Amino acid sequence: MNPKITLLLLLCCFTCALTNAQGKLNKAKEELSSGSSSSSSSSSDSSNSSNSWDDDENNHFEQILNDIIDQIVFGILFGDMEQKYFYDYPYANGSHGEYALPEENASLKSMKLMLSNTFFASGKEFYGNDVKLNFRFMRLLGVEVNHLHFFEKIPKSELGINSLMLNYYRVREKMVTAFWGVGVSHVIHGVDKIGFTYQVGIDVYLKKPFSLSTLWKQSFINNSSVNEFKLHARYHLNRFSVHGGFNRYKLGSVEINSMGIGFDYRF
Repeated sequence: MNPKITLLLLLCCFTCALTNAQGKLNKAKEELSSGSSSSSSSSSDSSNSSNSWDDDENNHFEQILNDIIDQIVFGILFGDMEQKYFYDYPYANGSHGEYALPEENASLKSMKLMLSNTFFASGKEFYGNDVKLNFRFMRLLGVEVNHLHFFEKIPKSELGINSLMLNYYRVREKMVTAFWGVGVSHVIHGVDKIGFTYQVGIDVYLKKPFSLSTLWKQSFINNSSVNEFKLHARYHLNRFSVHGGFNRYKLGSVEINSMGIGFDYRF
């Protein structure tokens, strides 16, 4: 074989070995921990108050417009805030989801506690676990504690993310539950960074005993982010349910597509 071709092949193999030696999780940890804080100094030249707010009609119009926008945003985010109760569990009294009207003749609850766990894997290299405790102390509001853990075999590495969320349940219909939440996330195992987190989710109860759920969650860590997308199907067995589906994670620039399976239990 030509010596130049042999040398070129050896260089390619060496480069690939170095790339694999770093590993995806190590690369993600580097990006999440060493994000350079780009402090963009926006030079806002405050023009002299010679351009003063003398025009009362413009001010009045702006105030009306702001009030309209506030009402629209408030309506989209919070809705009518009508109080509804919980069934003991989905499909406990026929074809329905989580929420019931107070006048319904059924066993209803004012609070709800649910434990969920999902194991996921991506090929032979990556696997992980996602455990979540959700407590709705009101029909509208809930607190959620979550630990998401990633493992990589070669090179051996791990990454954990703890989250604390406050969720507002915007849609509380008989067959649909939808929510949004805000909170904080703490990335551990060599990163040790905290960032703002938000999430949006929806559960659709199709027909006993099946339902579908989807979730989007994003945490801002340094100048990077941790993104999470889930699409799961559930099979309900009274208070217990099993679920499975697709999980997509983006840790900085590192993308991990995986399949997951798990269970939920409603107390």
